[in-house]
Amino acid sequence: MKPQSLAEKRLPAGRLTALLAGALMVAAPVVAATPAGAEARTSTIDWQQCKDTQEKVECATIKVPLDWSRPNGQSIEIGLSRRKAGKPAARIGSLLFNAGGPGISGVEEVNGKRKVLTQDVYDRFDVIGIDPRGLNTSTQIKCDSDLVKKAAAARSVAYLSQANFSALRRANTKLSNNCRKLTGPLYDHVNSRDVALDNEAIRVALGEDKITQIGFSYGTLAIQAYAELFPKRVRALVGDGNMDHSVTSPWNFLDLQVGALETNFNAFADWCDKTSGCAFYGKDTRKIYGELSEKAKSGDLVDPSTGDKVDFVKLTSISQNINLPAFWKDIAATLKHLYDGTKPQETPPPPPATQPATPKVQNYVSQAVFCQDWDFDIKNQAEVKSLSARLAEKYPNMEWNPNTTESLLTCVGYQGKTTNPQAPATAKGTPPLVLVGNLHDFATVYPWSQAAAKQMGATLVTYEGYGHTYYPGNFTQSKCMNDAIDGYLIDLKVPAKGLSCPSLEVPGEKDLPG
Repeated sequence: MKPQSLAEKRLPAGRLTALLAGALMVAAPVVAATPAGAEARTSTIDWQQCKDTQEKVECATIKVPLDWSRPNGQSIEIGLSRRKAGKPAARIGSLLFNAGGPGISGVEEVNGKRKVLTQDVYDRFDVIGIDPRGLNTSTQIKCDSDLVKKAAAARSVAYLSQANFSALRRANTKLSNNCRKLTGPLYDHVNSRDVALDNEAIRVALGEDKITQIGFSYGTLAIQAYAELFPKRVRALVGDGNMDHSVTSPWNFLDLQVGALETNFNAFADWCDKTSGCAFYGKDTRKIYGELSEKAKSGDLVDPSTGDKVDFVKLTSISQNINLPAFWKDIAATLKHLYDGTKPQETPPPPPATQPATPKVQNYVSQAVFCQDWDFDIKNQAEVKSLSARLAEKYPNMEWNPNTTESLLTCVGYQGKTTNPQAPATAKGTPPLVLVGNLHDFATVYPWSQAAAKQMGATLVTYEGYGHTYYPGNFTQSKCMNDAIDGYLIDLKVPAKGLSCPSLEVPGEKDLPG
């Protein structure tokens, strides 16, 4: 994959704004600003009650250029949902919500009953859920479901041999060619900078002079790009569980992720060895897990509930709950049944005889988005083997964990360009920005949030606990965290430098009070 140069891809923000204004001139003219508490400025978005939900949420689409370098060319639709401010008289403006993924629908997250923000934020903002281009209610990327499944299977065993790696290359090539054929030209225009440009179009269409945004996990790339491209249009911006787009080597990408898993495993093992409620109490949890890993690699580990073989990939997938202390008792019990070869007392019922049929064509964005944002260029199985050996030596319990390599292997054989290549985030000319990082985040690891904050000159708020992303809370709700983030979003009060909030998790306990 040969990335385009920054000069080819990154147009000046002033020119981008002009393109946006021209593209949206008819749909949503910009008018004078209004004070807080007033209705949003004139907008021609045709909001209607969303289907398939009982919540009071409206849905709509806007049109944007398929290719932002050709604003008068073909257009696509971007799907939106709106949950109006609970206290209209105190309304501040609109807040754009990017759920991340890639492939998680912001529209569905905002439409659902589960609160994705605090009530104070719901009261003060119209919350706008976004389906990034290619996804769900936006114009979709479409792919053959069987090819998606085959590529995923090929990734899980690519590390075993050069023949498997070559099979992965063929599967990824076939998948990307098929998706492009079924989707059309949109397939090559779904990187995170494209999403940032769409977000500016949404701001214009909403009639907001400045915009508040929150992005989670992979969605932080788009808001980082927005801060670079449109610094004067930012009112407030929060990134939770941040990507570090300056990482250019496969080793650096994997090292910190597997290191986070190892740290979390060691905390789990220490707790389990010393806690009477854990299935491995008084035993050597590390030694037992090591034996399970060796049996999985040799093909001798069997699931006693089903009789199916449990390979190393499946074992590491089962073990992901070590990242969440609320599930430590559960994962220990599961591992003990595997180790002892005994069935759980409550064996889950078999699946229904008739499963819903998988559609022949599905909405699948992960490969296109990731490969247009990242260029790691893994050449062969020898490179994967070398990486895995280094990781296994450095992190002897979790080793290299095949699950962490999946995103990198997605692009082996991908037929397309990296149109948004890696580069440090910049945010010159913005108001103060706030990023959030979990100390034990296993996916968007804490050092990535530290790096992004340094690059952007942002204030980093740290949660000393677990889980992937924090706000507004996983199994706990930290008043320390939520007060800091809400104070920034609502009152533009920047949290104290170095603010770090203590972990509230209790191993084995779910649904704890805040």
